[in-house]
Amino acid sequence: MSDDRRTGAESDAKRARLEFQPKASTKETKQSESETQNPGAEVIANPNSVRHDLYLDTINRSQLDFDFEKVCCVSLSNVNIYACLVCGKYFQGRGKRTPAYFHSINDEHHVFMNLSNARVYILPENYEVQDTSLSDVQYQISISFSEKQIRQLDAPGGKLSRTLHSDTYRPGFVGLNNMGASDAFNVVIQALAHVPPLRNYFLRGGSPAASRGNIEFKQGPIEVDEATGALLHSSELVKRFAMLVRRIWNPHSFKAQVSPHEFLQEVARTSQGRFKLTEQADPVEFLGWLLNRLHHDLAGGSSAARKRSTIISRCFQGKVRVESQNVIVRTGLEEDDTIDKLDHDGRQKGGQQDQHGNAKFNIDQAISTNITPFLLLAVDLPPPPVFQDAAKENIIPQTPISKILSKYDGSTFQEANGVIRRFHLTNLPPYLILHFRRFTKNRFVEERNPTIVNFPTVGLDMREYVESVSSNDPPLETVYNLLANITHEATPGTVRENSIWRSQVHTRADGDKEPASTVEERWFQMQDLIMDEVNKQILFLGESYIQVWERKNAVVEVEKDLKLLIPARNQAHTQKSA
Repeated sequence: MSDDRRTGAESDAKRARLEFQPKASTKETKQSESETQNPGAEVIANPNSVRHDLYLDTINRSQLDFDFEKVCCVSLSNVNIYACLVCGKYFQGRGKRTPAYFHSINDEHHVFMNLSNARVYILPENYEVQDTSLSDVQYQISISFSEKQIRQLDAPGGKLSRTLHSDTYRPGFVGLNNMGASDAFNVVIQALAHVPPLRNYFLRGGSPAASRGNIEFKQGPIEVDEATGALLHSSELVKRFAMLVRRIWNPHSFKAQVSPHEFLQEVARTSQGRFKLTEQADPVEFLGWLLNRLHHDLAGGSSAARKRSTIISRCFQGKVRVESQNVIVRTGLEEDDTIDKLDHDGRQKGGQQDQHGNAKFNIDQAISTNITPFLLLAVDLPPPPVFQDAAKENIIPQTPISKILSKYDGSTFQEANGVIRRFHLTNLPPYLILHFRRFTKNRFVEERNPTIVNFPTVGLDMREYVESVSSNDPPLETVYNLLANITHEATPGTVRENSIWRSQVHTRADGDKEPASTVEERWFQMQDLIMDEVNKQILFLGESYIQVWERKNAVVEVEKDLKLLIPARNQAHTQKSA
Protein backbone atom coordinates (compact mmCIF):
# COMPACT_ATOMS: atom_id res chain seq x y z
CA MET A 1 0.00 0.00 0.00
CA SER A 2 1.35 3.44 -0.88
CA ASP A 3 1.85 6.25 1.63
CA ASP A 4 -1.06 8.18 0.07
CA ARG A 5 -3.43 5.27 0.59
CA ARG A 6 -2.24 4.78 4.19
CA THR A 7 -2.74 8.48 4.92
CA GLY A 8 -6.20 8.36 3.45
CA ALA A 9 -7.12 5.33 5.53
CA GLU A 10 -5.92 6.99 8.72
CA SER A 11 -7.94 10.12 7.92
CA ASP A 12 -11.06 8.02 7.35
CA ALA A 13 -10.51 6.25 10.68
CA LYS A 14 -10.17 9.54 12.59
CA ARG A 15 -13.24 10.91 10.82
CA ALA A 16 -15.20 7.81 11.78
CA ARG A 17 -14.35 8.32 15.46
CA LEU A 18 -15.98 11.71 15.39
CA GLU A 19 -18.88 10.92 13.09
CA PHE A 20 -20.21 7.91 15.00
CA GLN A 21 -21.97 10.19 17.52
CA PRO A 22 -25.55 11.24 17.05
CA LYS A 23 -26.21 14.91 16.57
CA ALA A 24 -25.95 16.83 19.83
CA SER A 25 -29.21 17.96 21.35
CA THR A 26 -29.98 21.59 22.11
CA LYS A 27 -29.38 20.93 25.82
CA GLU A 28 -25.93 19.47 25.15
CA THR A 29 -25.07 22.42 22.89
CA LYS A 30 -25.95 24.88 25.66
CA GLN A 31 -23.86 22.91 28.17
CA SER A 32 -20.88 22.95 25.84
CA GLU A 33 -21.24 26.71 25.29
CA SER A 34 -21.51 27.24 29.06
CA GLU A 35 -18.30 25.35 29.77
CA THR A 36 -16.54 27.20 26.95
CA GLN A 37 -17.27 30.43 28.79
CA ASN A 38 -16.26 28.91 32.14
CA PRO A 39 -13.33 26.48 31.68
CA GLY A 40 -13.67 25.07 35.19
CA ALA A 41 -17.36 24.27 34.87
CA GLU A 42 -18.66 20.71 34.90
CA VAL A 43 -20.27 19.36 31.73
CA ILE A 44 -22.93 16.66 31.99
CA ALA A 45 -23.30 14.42 28.98
CA ASN A 46 -26.76 13.45 27.77
CA PRO A 47 -27.49 10.07 29.40
CA ASN A 48 -29.99 9.16 26.67
CA SER A 49 -27.38 9.31 23.93
CA VAL A 50 -25.95 6.05 22.64
CA ARG A 51 -22.19 5.96 23.07
CA HIS A 52 -19.45 3.51 22.21
CA ASP A 53 -16.60 2.85 24.63
CA LEU A 54 -13.64 3.72 22.48
CA TYR A 55 -10.02 4.25 23.48
CA LEU A 56 -10.22 2.18 26.69
CA ASP A 57 -7.37 0.05 25.40
CA THR A 58 -5.12 3.13 25.53
CA ILE A 59 -5.28 3.36 29.34
CA ASN A 60 -1.81 2.92 30.82
CA ARG A 61 -2.20 1.88 34.46
CA SER A 62 1.54 1.91 35.11
CA GLN A 63 1.52 5.70 34.53
CA LEU A 64 -1.26 6.39 37.02
CA ASP A 65 -0.42 7.86 40.42
CA PHE A 66 -3.25 9.50 42.36
CA ASP A 67 -1.20 10.27 45.48
CA PHE A 68 -0.22 13.77 44.41
CA GLU A 69 -2.17 16.96 45.00
CA LYS A 70 -5.03 17.46 42.56
CA VAL A 71 -3.74 20.50 40.66
CA CYS A 72 -3.84 21.15 36.91
CA CYS A 73 -0.35 20.93 35.41
CA VAL A 74 -1.20 23.80 33.03
CA SER A 75 -3.35 26.31 34.93
CA LEU A 76 -2.33 25.25 38.49
CA SER A 77 -6.00 25.34 39.43
CA ASN A 78 -7.54 22.82 41.82
CA VAL A 79 -11.11 23.14 40.48
CA ASN A 80 -12.65 20.40 38.29
CA ILE A 81 -9.49 18.37 37.90
CA TYR A 82 -9.32 15.37 35.59
CA ALA A 83 -6.59 12.75 35.31
CA CYS A 84 -5.51 11.61 31.88
CA LEU A 85 -5.59 7.82 32.10
CA VAL A 86 -3.07 7.52 29.29
CA CYS A 87 -0.17 9.60 30.65
CA GLY A 88 -1.29 10.20 34.27
CA LYS A 89 -1.12 14.03 34.15
CA TYR A 90 -3.75 16.26 35.77
CA PHE A 91 -5.76 18.77 33.72
CA GLN A 92 -8.61 21.16 34.42
CA GLY A 93 -12.09 21.06 32.93
CA ARG A 94 -13.74 18.97 30.27
CA GLY A 95 -15.33 21.46 27.88
CA LYS A 96 -13.86 23.27 24.91
CA ARG A 97 -10.91 25.60 25.53
CA THR A 98 -9.97 23.74 28.72
CA PRO A 99 -6.51 22.22 29.28
CA ALA A 100 -7.98 18.70 29.24
CA TYR A 101 -9.74 19.35 25.92
CA PHE A 102 -6.58 20.65 24.24
CA HIS A 103 -4.54 17.76 25.67
CA SER A 104 -6.95 15.25 24.13
CA ILE A 105 -6.49 16.86 20.70
CA ASN A 106 -2.79 17.70 20.77
CA ASP A 107 -1.59 14.42 22.30
CA GLU A 108 -4.48 12.19 21.21
CA HIS A 109 -5.06 11.04 24.80
CA HIS A 110 -8.80 10.57 25.04
CA VAL A 111 -9.66 8.91 28.38
CA PHE A 112 -10.04 11.19 31.43
CA MET A 113 -11.30 10.56 34.96
CA ASN A 114 -12.82 13.15 37.26
CA LEU A 115 -10.82 13.09 40.50
CA SER A 116 -13.81 14.22 42.57
CA ASN A 117 -16.29 11.51 41.62
CA ALA A 118 -14.19 8.91 39.70
CA ARG A 119 -16.36 9.20 36.57
CA VAL A 120 -14.63 8.50 33.27
CA TYR A 121 -15.12 10.54 30.09
CA ILE A 122 -13.93 10.44 26.50
CA LEU A 123 -12.58 13.70 25.07
CA PRO A 124 -12.91 15.66 22.85
CA GLU A 125 -16.22 13.89 22.11
CA ASN A 126 -17.20 14.53 25.75
CA TYR A 127 -19.28 11.56 26.81
CA GLU A 128 -19.20 9.39 29.92
CA VAL A 129 -18.01 5.80 29.89
CA GLN A 130 -19.39 3.19 32.26
CA ASP A 131 -17.44 -0.03 31.94
CA THR A 132 -16.58 -2.70 34.51
CA SER A 133 -13.01 -2.82 33.21
CA LEU A 134 -12.48 0.62 34.80
CA SER A 135 -13.41 -0.48 38.32
CA ASP A 136 -9.81 -1.10 39.40
CA VAL A 137 -8.82 2.42 38.34
CA GLN A 138 -11.86 4.03 39.95
CA TYR A 139 -11.15 2.15 43.18
CA GLN A 140 -7.86 4.04 43.56
CA ILE A 141 -9.91 7.25 43.95
CA SER A 142 -12.70 5.82 46.13
CA ILE A 143 -10.83 3.30 48.29
CA SER A 144 -13.33 1.67 50.65
CA PHE A 145 -13.34 -1.17 53.15
CA SER A 146 -16.18 -3.40 54.29
CA GLU A 147 -16.44 -4.41 57.93
CA LYS A 148 -15.26 -7.89 57.00
CA GLN A 149 -12.16 -6.47 55.32
CA ILE A 150 -11.40 -4.29 58.35
CA ARG A 151 -11.62 -7.29 60.68
CA GLN A 152 -9.25 -9.26 58.44
CA LEU A 153 -6.55 -6.56 58.43
CA ASP A 154 -5.18 -7.84 61.73
CA ALA A 155 -5.84 -11.52 61.10
CA PRO A 156 -2.82 -13.73 61.85
CA GLY A 157 -0.96 -14.55 58.66
CA GLY A 158 -2.88 -12.01 56.58
CA LYS A 159 -2.97 -12.34 52.80
CA LEU A 160 -0.38 -10.68 50.60
CA SER A 161 -1.46 -8.48 47.70
CA ARG A 162 0.06 -8.00 44.26
CA THR A 163 0.92 -4.86 42.32
CA LEU A 164 0.46 -4.29 38.58
CA HIS A 165 3.83 -5.92 37.99
CA SER A 166 2.93 -8.94 40.17
CA ASP A 167 5.21 -7.88 43.02
CA THR A 168 3.85 -8.98 46.39
CA TYR A 169 3.33 -6.57 49.28
CA ARG A 170 1.62 -6.61 52.65
CA PRO A 171 -1.15 -3.98 53.00
CA GLY A 172 -0.25 -1.54 55.77
CA PHE A 173 3.46 -2.29 55.45
CA VAL A 174 4.42 -0.20 52.45
CA GLY A 175 7.06 2.48 52.05
CA LEU A 176 6.38 6.22 51.98
CA ASN A 177 8.11 8.48 49.47
CA ASN A 178 10.51 11.06 50.90
CA MET A 179 9.33 14.38 49.46
CA GLY A 180 12.67 16.09 50.07
CA ALA A 181 12.92 16.23 53.86
CA SER A 182 9.78 14.41 54.96
CA ASP A 183 11.41 11.41 56.67
CA ALA A 184 10.41 12.74 60.10
CA PHE A 185 6.79 13.04 58.93
CA ASN A 186 6.84 9.56 57.40
CA VAL A 187 7.75 7.77 60.64
CA VAL A 188 4.91 9.48 62.51
CA ILE A 189 2.42 8.58 59.76
CA GLN A 190 3.55 4.94 59.82
CA ALA A 191 3.15 4.74 63.60
CA LEU A 192 -0.34 6.31 63.66
CA ALA A 193 -1.52 4.18 60.72
CA HIS A 194 -0.92 1.08 62.85
CA VAL A 195 -3.07 2.13 65.81
CA PRO A 196 -6.06 -0.18 65.11
CA PRO A 197 -8.99 1.96 66.38
CA LEU A 198 -7.58 5.10 64.76
CA ARG A 199 -6.95 3.25 61.51
CA ASN A 200 -10.40 1.62 61.52
CA TYR A 201 -12.08 4.96 62.22
CA PHE A 202 -10.56 6.58 59.14
CA LEU A 203 -11.07 3.48 56.98
CA ARG A 204 -14.78 3.69 57.85
CA GLY A 205 -14.81 7.39 57.07
CA GLY A 206 -15.77 8.25 60.64
CA SER A 207 -19.08 6.40 60.27
CA PRO A 208 -20.27 3.79 62.79
CA ALA A 209 -20.28 0.22 61.51
CA ALA A 210 -24.07 -0.02 61.83
CA SER A 211 -24.61 2.81 59.31
CA ARG A 212 -22.36 1.39 56.60
CA GLY A 213 -24.80 -1.07 55.02
CA ASN A 214 -24.47 0.64 51.64
CA ILE A 215 -20.75 -0.12 51.68
CA GLU A 216 -21.22 -3.69 52.86
CA PHE A 217 -23.76 -4.85 50.30
CA LYS A 218 -23.57 -2.42 47.40
CA GLN A 219 -22.96 -3.98 44.02
CA GLY A 220 -20.70 -2.08 41.65
CA PRO A 221 -18.26 0.78 42.26
CA ILE A 222 -18.40 2.86 45.43
CA GLU A 223 -18.89 6.60 45.02
CA VAL A 224 -16.14 8.88 46.35
CA ASP A 225 -18.56 10.52 48.81
CA GLU A 226 -19.61 7.09 50.12
CA ALA A 227 -15.99 6.07 50.68
CA THR A 228 -15.29 9.36 52.50
CA GLY A 229 -18.29 8.75 54.78
CA ALA A 230 -19.00 11.12 57.66
CA LEU A 231 -15.63 12.80 57.11
CA LEU A 232 -16.96 14.35 53.89
CA HIS A 233 -17.86 17.60 55.69
CA SER A 234 -14.79 17.70 57.93
CA SER A 235 -11.67 19.77 57.36
CA GLU A 236 -9.37 19.20 54.40
CA LEU A 237 -6.60 18.02 56.73
CA VAL A 238 -8.83 15.31 58.20
CA LYS A 239 -10.00 14.14 54.77
CA ARG A 240 -6.48 13.97 53.38
CA PHE A 241 -5.18 12.10 56.42
CA ALA A 242 -8.03 9.62 56.09
CA MET A 243 -7.24 9.13 52.41
CA LEU A 244 -3.56 8.58 53.21
CA VAL A 245 -4.44 5.89 55.77
CA ARG A 246 -6.69 4.17 53.21
CA ARG A 247 -3.88 4.22 50.64
CA ILE A 248 -1.43 2.68 53.09
CA TRP A 249 -3.86 -0.18 53.75
CA ASN A 250 -5.10 -0.45 50.14
CA PRO A 251 -5.20 -4.18 49.20
CA HIS A 252 -5.53 -3.40 45.47
CA SER A 253 -2.80 -0.81 45.01
CA PHE A 254 -1.05 -0.48 41.65
CA LYS A 255 2.32 -0.11 43.41
CA ALA A 256 3.85 -1.14 46.74
CA GLN A 257 4.51 2.42 47.91
CA VAL A 258 2.55 5.53 48.81
CA SER A 259 3.34 9.20 48.41
CA PRO A 260 2.20 11.48 51.29
CA HIS A 261 2.53 14.56 49.04
CA GLU A 262 -1.15 15.55 49.06
CA PHE A 263 -1.43 15.25 52.85
CA LEU A 264 1.85 17.05 53.59
CA GLN A 265 0.89 19.93 51.30
CA GLU A 266 -2.20 20.45 53.44
CA VAL A 267 -0.06 20.16 56.59
CA ALA A 268 2.15 23.00 55.32
CA ARG A 269 -0.91 25.17 54.64
CA THR A 270 -2.71 24.41 57.90
CA SER A 271 0.41 24.89 60.02
CA GLN A 272 1.12 28.19 58.21
CA GLY A 273 4.57 27.05 57.13
CA ARG A 274 5.64 25.57 60.45
CA PHE A 275 6.08 22.15 58.81
CA LYS A 276 7.41 22.09 55.25
CA LEU A 277 8.32 19.29 52.88
CA THR A 278 11.73 20.82 52.23
CA GLU A 279 12.78 21.39 55.86
CA GLN A 280 13.72 18.82 58.50
CA ALA A 281 11.32 18.64 61.42
CA ASP A 282 11.27 17.03 64.83
CA PRO A 283 8.89 14.03 64.83
CA VAL A 284 7.59 14.72 68.34
CA GLU A 285 6.71 18.32 67.44
CA PHE A 286 4.87 17.14 64.34
CA LEU A 287 3.12 14.35 66.25
CA GLY A 288 1.93 16.70 68.98
CA TRP A 289 0.70 19.26 66.46
CA LEU A 290 -1.04 16.65 64.29
CA LEU A 291 -2.90 14.98 67.15
CA ASN A 292 -4.10 18.30 68.55
CA ARG A 293 -5.13 19.56 65.12
CA LEU A 294 -7.03 16.39 64.22
CA HIS A 295 -8.81 16.51 67.59
CA HIS A 296 -9.62 20.20 67.05
CA ASP A 297 -11.09 19.62 63.58
CA LEU A 298 -13.00 16.45 64.47
CA ALA A 299 -14.52 18.13 67.54
CA GLY A 300 -15.62 21.19 65.57
CA GLY A 301 -13.43 24.00 66.88
CA SER A 302 -11.48 25.19 69.89
CA SER A 303 -14.40 25.48 72.31
CA ALA A 304 -15.83 22.10 71.32
CA ALA A 305 -12.40 20.46 71.52
CA ARG A 306 -12.36 21.07 75.28
CA LYS A 307 -15.74 19.37 75.74
CA ARG A 308 -16.23 16.78 73.01
CA SER A 309 -14.54 13.42 72.83
CA THR A 310 -13.01 12.37 69.51
CA ILE A 311 -11.18 9.31 68.29
CA ILE A 312 -7.92 11.13 69.13
CA SER A 313 -8.78 11.80 72.76
CA ARG A 314 -10.40 8.37 73.13
CA CYS A 315 -7.18 6.66 72.00
CA PHE A 316 -4.38 8.78 73.43
CA GLN A 317 -5.59 11.11 76.18
CA GLY A 318 -4.64 10.36 79.77
CA LYS A 319 -4.41 12.48 82.91
CA VAL A 320 -1.56 13.27 85.28
CA ARG A 321 -1.65 14.91 88.69
CA VAL A 322 0.99 17.64 88.99
CA GLU A 323 1.95 18.98 92.41
CA SER A 324 4.25 22.01 92.41
CA GLN A 325 5.87 24.36 94.90
CA ASN A 326 8.06 27.38 94.26
CA VAL A 327 11.63 27.12 95.51
CA ILE A 328 12.26 29.33 98.55
CA VAL A 329 15.39 31.34 97.78
CA ARG A 330 17.36 33.86 99.80
CA THR A 331 16.64 37.52 99.44
CA GLY A 332 20.26 38.51 100.16
CA LEU A 333 19.24 40.58 103.22
CA GLU A 334 19.81 37.86 105.84
CA GLU A 335 22.44 38.31 108.57
CA ASP A 336 25.65 36.38 107.85
CA ASP A 337 25.67 34.53 111.17
CA THR A 338 22.30 32.91 110.44
CA ILE A 339 23.38 31.49 107.08
CA ASP A 340 24.63 27.95 106.58
CA LYS A 341 27.52 28.33 104.14
CA LEU A 342 26.84 24.89 102.65
CA ASP A 343 23.21 25.77 102.02
CA HIS A 344 24.06 28.02 99.08
CA ASP A 345 20.53 28.48 97.75
CA GLY A 346 18.58 28.29 100.98
CA ARG A 347 16.63 25.12 100.14
CA GLN A 348 17.79 23.22 103.21
CA LYS A 349 16.82 26.01 105.59
CA GLY A 350 13.55 26.36 103.74
CA GLY A 351 12.75 22.69 104.28
CA GLN A 352 12.91 21.83 100.58
CA GLN A 353 15.93 19.53 100.67
CA ASP A 354 16.38 16.15 102.34
CA GLN A 355 19.48 14.79 104.04
CA HIS A 356 20.82 13.46 100.73
CA GLY A 357 20.57 16.81 99.01
CA ASN A 358 17.51 15.92 96.93
CA ALA A 359 14.61 18.29 96.43
CA LYS A 360 11.40 17.82 98.40
CA PHE A 361 8.28 19.72 99.39
CA ASN A 362 8.05 21.89 102.49
CA ILE A 363 4.73 20.79 103.91
CA ASP A 364 4.38 24.11 105.73
CA GLN A 365 4.33 25.98 102.42
CA ALA A 366 1.59 26.12 99.80
CA ILE A 367 1.51 23.22 97.31
CA SER A 368 -0.37 23.68 94.06
CA THR A 369 -2.16 20.62 92.62
CA ASN A 370 -3.56 20.30 89.09
CA ILE A 371 -4.99 17.44 87.05
CA THR A 372 -3.66 17.90 83.52
CA PRO A 373 -4.67 15.94 80.40
CA PHE A 374 -1.93 14.75 78.07
CA LEU A 375 -1.58 13.11 74.66
CA LEU A 376 2.17 12.48 74.90
CA LEU A 377 4.04 11.56 78.06
CA ALA A 378 7.59 12.97 78.19
CA VAL A 379 10.28 11.05 80.08
CA ASP A 380 13.81 12.24 80.87
CA LEU A 381 16.93 10.21 80.16
CA PRO A 382 19.81 10.06 82.67
CA PRO A 383 22.77 12.22 81.62
CA PRO A 384 25.53 10.43 79.67
CA PRO A 385 28.81 9.69 81.51
CA VAL A 386 31.46 12.38 81.60
CA PHE A 387 34.45 10.06 81.97
CA GLN A 388 35.80 7.45 79.54
CA ASP A 389 36.59 3.81 80.11
CA ALA A 390 40.06 2.23 80.19
CA ALA A 391 40.08 1.79 76.40
CA LYS A 392 39.56 5.55 76.00
CA GLU A 393 36.22 4.96 74.35
CA ASN A 394 32.98 6.59 75.32
CA ILE A 395 30.64 4.30 77.19
CA ILE A 396 27.14 4.15 75.72
CA PRO A 397 24.97 4.12 78.85
CA GLN A 398 21.91 1.91 79.22
CA THR A 399 18.94 2.30 81.50
CA PRO A 400 15.77 0.25 82.06
CA ILE A 401 12.50 1.88 81.10
CA SER A 402 11.20 1.38 84.65
CA LYS A 403 13.86 3.75 85.98
CA ILE A 404 12.96 6.66 83.72
CA LEU A 405 9.23 6.07 84.27
CA SER A 406 9.78 6.58 88.02
CA LYS A 407 9.27 10.28 87.32
CA TYR A 408 5.54 9.50 87.50
CA ASP A 409 5.50 7.31 90.62
CA GLY A 410 4.15 10.11 92.81
CA SER A 411 7.18 10.19 95.13
CA THR A 412 10.03 11.36 92.89
CA PHE A 413 10.62 15.12 92.81
CA GLN A 414 11.72 17.13 89.77
CA GLU A 415 13.21 20.62 90.03
CA ALA A 416 13.40 23.02 87.09
CA ASN A 417 13.14 26.78 86.62
CA GLY A 418 12.74 27.49 90.32
CA VAL A 419 9.82 25.07 90.79
CA ILE A 420 9.75 21.67 92.51
CA ARG A 421 7.25 19.26 90.96
CA ARG A 422 5.91 15.78 91.62
CA PHE A 423 3.93 13.75 89.04
CA HIS A 424 1.50 10.86 89.38
CA LEU A 425 -0.67 9.38 86.64
CA THR A 426 -4.37 9.32 87.47
CA ASN A 427 -5.75 7.95 84.20
CA LEU A 428 -3.99 5.82 81.61
CA PRO A 429 -5.07 6.02 77.95
CA PRO A 430 -5.70 2.90 75.85
CA TYR A 431 -2.69 3.91 73.74
CA LEU A 432 0.20 5.45 75.65
CA ILE A 433 2.68 7.58 73.69
CA LEU A 434 6.09 8.00 75.33
CA HIS A 435 8.56 10.67 74.24
CA PHE A 436 12.18 10.15 75.28
CA ARG A 437 13.83 13.57 75.61
CA ARG A 438 17.09 13.03 73.74
CA PHE A 439 17.68 16.59 72.58
CA THR A 440 18.42 19.41 75.02
CA LYS A 441 19.21 23.04 74.29
CA ASN A 442 20.88 25.72 76.31
CA ARG A 443 21.82 29.26 75.42
CA PHE A 444 24.71 28.15 73.23
CA VAL A 445 24.47 24.60 71.88
CA GLU A 446 22.14 21.65 71.34
CA GLU A 447 23.07 18.24 72.72
CA ARG A 448 21.91 14.69 72.03
CA ASN A 449 21.68 12.02 74.71
CA PRO A 450 22.70 8.60 73.27
CA THR A 451 21.45 6.56 76.25
CA ILE A 452 19.97 3.20 75.24
CA VAL A 453 16.63 2.35 76.87
CA ASN A 454 15.99 -1.31 77.68
CA PHE A 455 12.32 -2.20 77.31
CA PRO A 456 10.18 -5.31 76.79
CA THR A 457 7.96 -5.68 73.74
CA VAL A 458 5.14 -7.18 75.81
CA GLY A 459 4.02 -6.93 79.41
CA LEU A 460 5.03 -3.40 80.46
CA ASP A 461 3.18 -2.92 83.75
CA MET A 462 2.36 0.70 84.63
CA ARG A 463 0.68 -0.18 87.92
CA GLU A 464 3.16 1.59 90.20
CA TYR A 465 2.92 4.84 88.22
CA VAL A 466 -0.87 5.27 88.31
CA GLU A 467 -3.44 5.84 91.01
CA SER A 468 -7.22 5.92 90.99
CA VAL A 469 -8.85 9.27 91.56
CA SER A 470 -11.03 7.74 94.27
CA SER A 471 -11.26 4.42 96.04
CA ASN A 472 -14.63 3.77 94.38
CA ASP A 473 -13.12 3.72 90.88
CA PRO A 474 -12.79 0.31 89.22
CA PRO A 475 -9.25 -1.06 88.97
CA LEU A 476 -7.42 0.06 85.85
CA GLU A 477 -5.84 -2.28 83.32
CA THR A 478 -2.18 -1.35 83.43
CA VAL A 479 -0.36 -3.88 81.21
CA TYR A 480 0.84 -2.60 77.84
CA ASN A 481 2.42 -4.14 74.74
CA LEU A 482 4.66 -2.24 72.34
CA LEU A 483 2.85 -1.17 69.16
CA ALA A 484 5.35 1.13 67.41
CA ASN A 485 8.88 2.35 68.04
CA ILE A 486 10.45 5.40 66.34
CA THR A 487 14.25 5.57 66.46
CA HIS A 488 16.85 8.18 65.58
CA GLU A 489 20.36 7.75 64.24
CA ALA A 490 22.99 10.40 63.47
CA THR A 491 26.70 10.66 62.82
CA PRO A 492 28.58 9.80 66.05
CA GLY A 493 29.70 12.90 67.93
CA THR A 494 27.06 15.10 66.30
CA VAL A 495 23.51 16.05 67.24
CA ARG A 496 21.48 15.85 64.02
CA GLU A 497 24.04 15.50 61.23
CA ASN A 498 22.89 12.91 58.66
CA SER A 499 19.84 12.15 60.78
CA ILE A 500 17.97 8.95 59.95
CA TRP A 501 14.48 8.33 61.31
CA ARG A 502 13.00 4.84 61.34
CA SER A 503 9.62 3.50 62.38
CA GLN A 504 9.29 -0.07 63.67
CA VAL A 505 5.82 -1.65 63.53
CA HIS A 506 4.56 -5.21 63.62
CA THR A 507 1.90 -7.55 62.35
CA ARG A 508 -0.62 -8.69 64.91
CA ALA A 509 -0.95 -12.20 66.25
CA ASP A 510 -4.35 -11.66 67.85
CA GLY A 511 -6.63 -9.79 65.46
CA ASP A 512 -9.89 -9.17 67.30
CA LYS A 513 -9.48 -12.23 69.52
CA GLU A 514 -7.11 -13.57 72.12
CA PRO A 515 -3.47 -14.01 71.10
CA ALA A 516 -2.91 -17.01 68.86
CA SER A 517 -0.27 -19.41 70.12
CA THR A 518 0.65 -20.69 66.66
CA VAL A 519 1.39 -17.33 65.02
CA GLU A 520 4.03 -14.89 66.17
CA GLU A 521 4.08 -11.21 65.38
CA ARG A 522 6.61 -10.03 62.81
CA TRP A 523 8.38 -6.69 63.19
CA PHE A 524 9.21 -4.49 60.22
CA GLN A 525 11.45 -1.43 60.11
CA MET A 526 10.39 1.43 57.81
CA GLN A 527 12.75 4.09 56.51
CA ASP A 528 10.97 5.97 53.73
CA LEU A 529 10.78 3.39 50.90
CA ILE A 530 13.07 0.88 52.62
CA MET A 531 11.32 -1.87 54.55
CA ASP A 532 13.21 -4.65 56.34
CA GLU A 533 12.11 -7.32 58.76
CA VAL A 534 13.82 -6.94 62.13
CA ASN A 535 14.27 -9.21 65.13
CA LYS A 536 12.14 -7.97 68.01
CA GLN A 537 14.85 -9.01 70.47
CA ILE A 538 17.14 -6.21 69.27
CA LEU A 539 14.63 -3.37 68.99
CA PHE A 540 16.07 -1.66 72.07
CA LEU A 541 19.51 -1.26 70.46
CA GLY A 542 18.38 1.84 68.60
CA GLU A 543 17.98 5.28 70.12
CA SER A 544 14.24 5.16 70.77
CA TYR A 545 12.64 8.58 70.49
CA ILE A 546 8.88 7.91 70.41
CA GLN A 547 7.02 4.78 71.44
CA VAL A 548 3.34 3.84 71.18
CA TRP A 549 2.13 1.28 73.72
CA GLU A 550 -1.19 -0.57 73.50
CA ARG A 551 -3.14 -1.60 76.57
CA LYS A 552 -4.77 -5.01 76.63
CA ASN A 553 -8.30 -4.97 75.13
CA ALA A 554 -7.70 -1.41 73.93
CA VAL A 555 -9.42 -1.99 70.57
CA VAL A 556 -12.66 -3.13 72.19
CA GLU A 557 -12.49 -0.34 74.76
CA VAL A 558 -12.11 2.44 72.19
CA GLU A 559 -14.64 1.12 69.67
CA LYS A 560 -17.47 0.29 72.07
CA ASP A 561 -19.21 3.68 71.58
CA LEU A 562 -18.11 4.82 68.13
CA LYS A 563 -21.53 6.33 67.43
CA LEU A 564 -20.62 9.08 69.91
CA LEU A 565 -17.49 9.98 67.92
CA ILE A 566 -19.11 11.12 64.66
CA PRO A 567 -17.02 14.07 63.42
CA ALA A 568 -18.43 17.58 63.52
CA ARG A 569 -19.09 19.48 60.31
CA ASN A 570 -16.35 21.86 59.29
CA GLN A 571 -17.56 25.45 59.73
CA ALA A 572 -15.83 26.65 56.57
CA HIS A 573 -17.44 23.84 54.57
CA THR A 574 -20.86 24.59 56.06
CA GLN A 575 -20.65 28.29 55.18
CA LYS A 576 -19.49 27.45 51.66
CA SER A 577 -22.39 25.03 51.16
CA ALA A 578 -24.88 27.62 52.41
